[in-house]
Amino acid sequence: MPLQRSEVVTAAMRILDGAGLDALTTRKLASELNVRPGALYWHVSSKQDLLDSLTEKILEEVGTPPLAPRESWEDGVRTLVHRLRDTLVAHRDSARLLAGAGGLGPNRLRIADHLMGLLRLTGAPVAATAYGSDTLLSYVTGFVLQEQSEPDHSAPDEADGGLDVLDVLDEKLFPHLAAWAQGWSPDDRGLSFAAGLEVLVGGLDRYLAAQAKSATD
Repeated sequence: MPLQRSEVVTAAMRILDGAGLDALTTRKLASELNVRPGALYWHVSSKQDLLDSLTEKILEEVGTPPLAPRESWEDGVRTLVHRLRDTLVAHRDSARLLAGAGGLGPNRLRIADHLMGLLRLTGAPVAATAYGSDTLLSYVTGFVLQEQSEPDHSAPDEADGGLDVLDVLDEKLFPHLAAWAQGWSPDDRGLSFAAGLEVLVGGLDRYLAAQAKSATD
């Protein structure tokens, strides 16, 4: 049976999840599918086309859940943004993939449009909701990009002598950072993400209310 484009994208996803974006080469993908490298270009026009298809496949998992009865726009934003982060975290190097996407596929547009729809419930002008949606999506991408770029400190690295962040935070020079780092662990990333999201939601509440008021004055 002839090779299908969907099979190429699925195989690329296996490589991405297993070995990371840097390991996703044409040669490795062809080997995974047991075909010649040139055969891949019957199904994907370029490496960027493949990466964009991977981005869309990942974003398809997010979904756009409708608001539940008596649920506020803020709750809808929290639900969607947390779903987006959870989906990205589940796929290795997905934030790098999303940040480097060459096009605006339907799933990416659907998520942005859904966020705008939630923000428009405030009565704010459409431009203001576009800025808000872009800010939220940039926050998720940036946060997960940082998460997925951090070295694994679960075991000391012999190459750097097991250097820890506390080793470079002099309490006299950086008192606040040192105090914060004393009680932080990688398990707190979810709490950090949620806290940052609350800062954004609170700011958007005030910003969108002001924009809605200006539009009616």
